[in-house]
Amino acid sequence: MTPAGRLLFWIKAAFVGDAALAAFGAILLATGAERPAVWVFVFVGVRVALGVAALVIAIHALDRGDPNDDRPSSVR
Repeated sequence: MTPAGRLLFWIKAAFVGDAALAAFGAILLATGAERPAVWVFVFVGVRVALGVAALVIAIHALDRGDPNDDRPSSVR
């Protein structure tokens, strides 16, 4: 798997986690715990906003590189 593929996998995995947290918030809301549900939804909203920003940055970074590059990733 290329470094680009690994990066996109982990960003997508974070969105799956956000969906699970939102489902938990919906369960809290359905059981009548409104205040904790609102805080869970606020937390999920912040995580989603950060995830979208990371995805946009990753897409722009990957556009500059070779998508078929299978060399080990390095920090520059």
